[in-house]
Amino acid sequence: MKKNYSYILFGLLFSIQISYCQNNNEIQVYNWFDKNLGIESLELINGIGHSNYDKTEKDQNRYYKTDKFSKGSVNLNNQDYYNLELKYDIYFDELVLRPFTETAYLQVNLLKEKIVSFKIEDQKFANLKQIPKNFKGGYYEEIILGNNSALYIKYYKEKKEIVKDNFFLLEYNQMYDFVLFKDNKFTLINDKNEIIKSYPDQKRKINDFYSMDKKLRKDDPAFFMKKLMKYINNFNL
Repeated sequence: MKKNYSYILFGLLFSIQISYCQNNNEIQVYNWFDKNLGIESLELINGIGHSNYDKTEKDQNRYYKTDKFSKGSVNLNNQDYYNLELKYDIYFDELVLRPFTETAYLQVNLLKEKIVSFKIEDQKFANLKQIPKNFKGGYYEEIILGNNSALYIKYYKEKKEIVKDNFFLLEYNQMYDFVLFKDNKFTLINDKNEIIKSYPDQKRKINDFYSMDKKLRKDDPAFFMKKLMKYINNFNL
């Protein structure tokens, strides 16, 4: 009977893989399959151990948003894995997995060349292997804008050493690159003039938006750019 159930499960998994639409029932089946086979047997556990011995000030770290793990998913070699414990090391551009929640010290850098995309909470990051060589490679947050266009945000941090109370500490500063994919090409749009070049008929709207949201641009450049691109493309954020 156990063998028959195994064949049924493998057949069920195969039928799910070829389906175009993944609903909640399919995700539950994937999670059941991973749990009962054991995540250690999956292709997902394929990287080297992750470590971090940085000495920083409080609330300083080299990760995206937080150094804590969050729920997420990974598409690896076009296979989806759900309900994972993930964090994103943006200094080294590494996606980190905690395969066993009861073993906090075991953390793995997943092999980047095998990852197509991942999600942390509701934010999707794509591994842009086709991006031009003069751009930063690796993971970018992806915001689809429609009409075969998308905004990509590269999060990274610059590190410097500081001295405080006679101790050497590391300080990380958040940086961004904004890339527009439009008309089948990638364009760096860190500068307002580059945005206007990409949307010449929207020059007035762009200038107005920059004038209205100066504080947001300073406090949260990534959210500012998302709002601007949605505004230009008539999307609701």
